[in-house]
Amino acid sequence: MIEDSPRATGAEGSLEHAGPAGLRRLLDAMLVVGEGLDLEATLRQIIESAVELVDARYGALGVLDEGGVELAQFITVGIDDETHARIGTLPKGRGILGLLISDPRPLRLPVLGEHAAAYGFPANHPPMGSFLGVPVRVRDVVFGNLYLTDKRSAEFFTDADEHLVTALATAAGIAIENARLYEQARRREASLSAMQGVATALLAGAARRESLQLVAFHARNLVGADLATIALPGRSEDSMLIEVADGPAGADLTGRAFARRGSVSGEVMSTGRATILTGASSDERRDQFQVELGEIGPAAFLPLWAADGPYGTLAVARVEGGSPFDPADLEMLQGFAAQASISIEYERSRADVQRLARLEDQERIARDLHDTVIQRLFATGLSLQGALRLLDDEQAAGRIQRAVDDLDETVKEIRSAIFGLGAARDKSDGLRARVLDVVNDCVAAASFDPHVVFDGPVDTTADDLGADLLATLREALTNVVRHAVATRVSVSVRHTGTQVVLKVSDDGAGMPGSDVVAGSGLLNMRERAERRRGSLELRPALPQGTVLEWTAPLS
Repeated sequence: MIEDSPRATGAEGSLEHAGPAGLRRLLDAMLVVGEGLDLEATLRQIIESAVELVDARYGALGVLDEGGVELAQFITVGIDDETHARIGTLPKGRGILGLLISDPRPLRLPVLGEHAAAYGFPANHPPMGSFLGVPVRVRDVVFGNLYLTDKRSAEFFTDADEHLVTALATAAGIAIENARLYEQARRREASLSAMQGVATALLAGAARRESLQLVAFHARNLVGADLATIALPGRSEDSMLIEVADGPAGADLTGRAFARRGSVSGEVMSTGRATILTGASSDERRDQFQVELGEIGPAAFLPLWAADGPYGTLAVARVEGGSPFDPADLEMLQGFAAQASISIEYERSRADVQRLARLEDQERIARDLHDTVIQRLFATGLSLQGALRLLDDEQAAGRIQRAVDDLDETVKEIRSAIFGLGAARDKSDGLRARVLDVVNDCVAAASFDPHVVFDGPVDTTADDLGADLLATLREALTNVVRHAVATRVSVSVRHTGTQVVLKVSDDGAGMPGSDVVAGSGLLNMRERAERRRGSLELRPALPQGTVLEWTAPLS
């Protein structure tokens, strides 16, 4: 590996000087280089074939970046992993390596280190003598350069060596183009397959969250990312919510709220343009959730579009040290995000129609309850009160009075239900509705119907606190469904004015053991409570089962 030396070529020559043996080696190398379709494997095969073709000790293939001014990739042969580690950072294309970038013609030097441009050799770099460099072109555009050093069977590389490697570079350009076309076709096929999966789920009546989860899953796998998230606007104008997340850190991110202002997602929403980060965890936009993870490297944020503009963002990320997202990744993600936006917009429209129909039913029910049921109960109560004055039997009068009181309580409960139906019309996206959505999602495959109770002004809970409560509820219900073997589950959300209390109880197998490991759902729930100066209590239920109570102060 050389960190880059100006030009001194030998006499003119042709492939005839290579002799029959050299031509046979060239033909064999061309066949080997052209047989693969995987781009990474093809690049390594090119440099390995070039080293063998001219008997070089060391070889490298430097791939230029998108602007063609610097090396974005450097593949070496002849240097082991231990030496690589000692050398450190790979070259970027200065010195002699930079000569072939600025003037892409073959370069042959008898002694590399004696050239005026030979500088920048790092410590622990192996000594290198003779040098041969040849550009590799793909459709008349320089893709990169082949670098060969230390010819083992002679003092320096010959004119015939230069022409052999130049011919191999021509074949390599064709092989690279074929591999690129194959990779593009494979990616398009994968993208179409992913989009078909999302569309099929939507047409089959998949819920909104399930559809979004499919989009995140396919986006992550299309580009080999470690994490994919979809963020949508929160209840307040300046908040956003991680609706779904796919990847190892997905469980902890789902349901988290963050400020739109000062975040990458907020910027993408405002501009409608994709953003690529080389290191998300070090980005100055501190409100973005990837920053808090502290382990995210390259990331890409793309807008999801609705009829009236961007309505959310799709983000994919790789861990620190992962390869950056290239233009091909971004192009494929943009195409997938555009198609996914159309499908999800269709699902949103369908959900709006269903919600409108449901609200109309609720309004009709509320009207019928008020105009018919309450009036009849009220009339019945009046009749019973009138009958009391005709009775001399105190025992019978007492029973009738209790019946009248029960009717009064029933009227109050019906009026409360009517109020709840009205609140549903006004706050269909409130915490109550989101709690019910989480419950329905988590127990969809269970054999029991959960019992859900709300107490107090639950819908006034702040977005960020509600997000933590929903994440806790999701983990608690997931644990019950997967491990508790329960036949009954009750969920209670209580807003006392000073705190919010979430209680999840079941009649399952009982409390978990004391060997709950770090990173488990239980510890995640406890950390959320402690972060808010709240508490998490886990206790046995009677006669069997478990009660989980999560509390967080409103302040």
